[in-house]
Amino acid sequence: MKKIAVYLLLLICVLSLAGCSKAQNASVPEKTITIGVMPDVESIPFIIAEKNGYFAQEGVKVNIKHFTSAKDRDSALQSGQLDGVITDVLAVVFANEGGFDLKIISKNDGNILLMAGKESGINSLADLKGRTVGLSSNTIMEYTTDQMLAGEQIKAEEIKKTAIPPLPTRLEMLQGGKVDAAILPEPLAGLAIQNGARVLTSTDQMGNKAGAIAFTSRSIKESPEEIKAIFRAYNEAVKYLKNEPLAGYVDFIIQEQGFPPTIKDSLQLPEYHQAQAPDAGIVADVVTWMQAKKLIEGNYTYKDLVDESVLR
Repeated sequence: MKKIAVYLLLLICVLSLAGCSKAQNASVPEKTITIGVMPDVESIPFIIAEKNGYFAQEGVKVNIKHFTSAKDRDSALQSGQLDGVITDVLAVVFANEGGFDLKIISKNDGNILLMAGKESGINSLADLKGRTVGLSSNTIMEYTTDQMLAGEQIKAEEIKKTAIPPLPTRLEMLQGGKVDAAILPEPLAGLAIQNGARVLTSTDQMGNKAGAIAFTSRSIKESPEEIKAIFRAYNEAVKYLKNEPLAGYVDFIIQEQGFPPTIKDSLQLPEYHQAQAPDAGIVADVVTWMQAKKLIEGNYTYKDLVDESVLR
């Protein structure tokens, strides 16, 4: 009987220890990856991945944090509040120039369009010489404008660049005839077209979009499996977006992204692709452009800016 009593006592102790161990493990929070997004079409695969439960299916906890200002998004990133961002190559270069180690994992999908105002009389890029073009200085918008002009052998100095950082204001000034032309991303570009703006060219047409999905080097080092899982979920969302009619989720997208309700009839989503590393030529071209404008002092290579380990 004594032996039985001893065995029972030992069993109770073992079970108690196991219970304590489980309780301790349960109290340890799972790692949550926080991603900063803007009200743009580039972020939609992440929004759909969250909505459809693809992150949960991949066993990763993701917090999608919405921003309406790139400045606020970048401040949150540099203060350690974000692990990743939907951004562009220029912003990644600027971050690294400032000593913040940010790496591009994949390019993103979304069209940027250079458009002429309805009453401007501009019908081609050549007609832009001497005319006012609304953009945001030292950003992907100015870089893209310069590349579009260069494609037609037009020098950037031959147009009158007008700095209008807020996108809604730029759209308003284009439609009101305050500038002759403007460069706008989707979805606002769709509204401009709906209201009579004339498309001169686009990044889709030229194949030179400098978009990026980037994560901090620290996050990549500390949570490689979680970030790989995020991109698997992203790819599932891309499949969904390719196969499902926009009508089935357009209202959700408009509400979640804070798009104006009037955009519903003009919203054009890009052809989304599976996550893939950015084009080396575009990355090099961005660095060269930034150096020429004396925006940076460093000379950044593809390997300095891109982490290819996640998508292998």
